[in-house]
Amino acid sequence: MSRLILTITNEQCPNKPIFIETSKEPYLLDSSKFPLETLNNFGEFRFITNRSIDSPLMFSNDDRTVEWTFPSKVIWFPIQTKAKLHSGKWLLEFHIESMGTWQIGIGFLLDWNIGPDWGFFGYLGSSSSAWAYDPTTGDIVYNTNSIHGNLPRITENSGVIGLELDLPQTEIGKFTFIIDGVRTPTKQLPNAGAVAIPAVCLLSRKQKVILGKLVRLDQNPTSL
Repeated sequence: MSRLILTITNEQCPNKPIFIETSKEPYLLDSSKFPLETLNNFGEFRFITNRSIDSPLMFSNDDRTVEWTFPSKVIWFPIQTKAKLHSGKWLLEFHIESMGTWQIGIGFLLDWNIGPDWGFFGYLGSSSSAWAYDPTTGDIVYNTNSIHGNLPRITENSGVIGLELDLPQTEIGKFTFIIDGVRTPTKQLPNAGAVAIPAVCLLSRKQKVILGKLVRLDQNPTSL
C-alpha cells in the first residue's frame, strides 16, 4: 500500500496534514484514456458548497458566488468548482467583487485518480499540480513559488480574471491568465490529456468572487 499525505483544509481541521493508507498509486488523469461515457462529461461551473454549518463562507447565485462573511480561525479557504475540463480549449472568467485586505488566489488544479492535490499547505498554488494568479502581487504561483512575476495587477477593489485552458487529449496542455483584458505569458502543463478543475482560494474576510462565463472555444461555443 502507498502512504499518501492529504491536506485537510476545512473548518474542523485547518491546514493539518494527515496520513491515509491506500492501495491506489496516484497518477494524473489522462483524458485520452476516458471511456466514452466520460468524454462529454465536464461537470458544472459551480462551487462545491459542502461546508460545516458554522462556516463563514456564504454561497449564493446558484452556487456561483462565494463570500467570506465573518472572522474565522481558519487562515484561508480553498474552494474548488464542480467543473472538470478536458479534451478541448476553454475560456472561463472569475469576477472579483471584493478583494478584502489580503491576497487572493484564482486558478485551477489538475485532477488525479485520488482527487486534486492542494499541497501540504493547502492553498491554491502550493502543490506541483496547481496554479494560482494573485492579482494583488501580479504573480503566477506554482508549488509555493512565483513562476512569473511583474504581471498586471488589479489595483481597484474589483476586477475580472480570465483563464484560457488548452487541454488536448494527446498533447501537452497550456494555460494563459487574462487580467482585466491583458494576457499573461502562456505556460505549459506537465502532461498530455490534462483534466483541470477551476478553483479559488480566499485569504481575507470580505473577499467575494463570482463565477463568470465558461465557454468551449474549439467547437461551436457552448457554456456549462
